[in-house]
Amino acid sequence: INRALLANQRAIAKLFFNLLKSEMKRELSHRLKWQDRVKDWKLIQKNSVVHSFREFMANEEIQNPPTVKTEIENMITDQILLSERRLEFLQHLGDLLPPTHTKAEINEWYRSLVNLN
Repeated sequence: INRALLANQRAIAKLFFNLLKSEMKRELSHRLKWQDRVKDWKLIQKNSVVHSFREFMANEEIQNPPTVKTEIENMITDQILLSERRLEFLQHLGDLLPPTHTKAEINEWYRSLVNLN
């Protein structure tokens, strides 16, 4: 009877060990599958964000905003006007005859030239 009991205990211990071992393998398999699913989900989320950002950036209003266009046009017209004023002023300076103008007039013209720049 003792031998039979010992044999049964060994058999039960071996069965219990095999059960724990198979349970641990199953849990490991589930954890690895879960990690793969999380990695796949993160990749899908990243791709979705990148795709929506690319669509957003492809929008014509984002690439060429109308306010920037108008501001650039305003700056160009201002630059043209300023260049014309400078040219007029320089032509006026070229028409100067040094002996007929006073030092105060020349200083005033110089200040106005500096103010234009």
